[in-house]
Amino acid sequence: MTPHGQTKNNQKERLIMDSKRQAHVKMLLTTRDTLDNFKTLWQNLIALATARTQFGAAIKAITDEELNQAGTTTGGTEDKHAARVAMCDAAALIGGAVAAWADTQDDHELYASVDFSAPDLMHLSEQACLTTCQTILHAGIAHLAALTAVKSLAQTDLDDLQAAINEFDTDLTLPRQIRAKISGATSRIPGLITVADRILERQLDKHLERFKNANSGFYAAYKVARIIVSQGGGSSAAPAPAPKPPLANPTDVPPTPPPPTPPAQ
Repeated sequence: MTPHGQTKNNQKERLIMDSKRQAHVKMLLTTRDTLDNFKTLWQNLIALATARTQFGAAIKAITDEELNQAGTTTGGTEDKHAARVAMCDAAALIGGAVAAWADTQDDHELYASVDFSAPDLMHLSEQACLTTCQTILHAGIAHLAALTAVKSLAQTDLDDLQAAINEFDTDLTLPRQIRAKISGATSRIPGLITVADRILERQLDKHLERFKNANSGFYAAYKVARIIVSQGGGSSAAPAPAPKPPLANPTDVPPTPPPPTPPAQ
């Protein structure tokens, strides 16, 4: 199988898994809501009420992680780009002032180290851009007295670049942190669903048996809510076989078909 085909298969498998998980969580939510609709019947039953509280906490843990899983790196990426533009603009201003002064001093090494326009800096890799801007800042700090004397640089220019560097340095790792948060939530959700299922199967399902005859409407609604419905509208439970049509009388039997007519000699 080609890498492209493998990727498509992996994406399809993830979509199927997501669909099954969403259907499972919907069952948990529906069961919780059904219990609450009949709260007056069980609110004084301490064991059942305690199990319902634990079940609600388990569901909240799931929905909280689903919110984390639904996060996006788009905002983080946009913030990082804006911070980089601001940093490069501030660095280009200081780099220009230092380069012009270095030229008057025939300091070619200093000139080369700071001779970057904003587009030049933007075309560097992110880490190289950050390092170069820090080099320009240090050059500005080292030669601030000389540059201030000729009115080509001020302390506020250096402060602006330092603030921009700090902002970009923070935003540089933000998308990675968001992706890690999404990945972590995705890995935790199955375990949280298992916790909720355990409360259902080992607590609530057992307590609900007392209502099978005492309040059949509540019991039936609970059992329906406990069915996991697929995204296509079907159920995860096996469908009951269709009943055969009854005979007219109990003693009726289907007529025996006549034997085949032998061929003429």
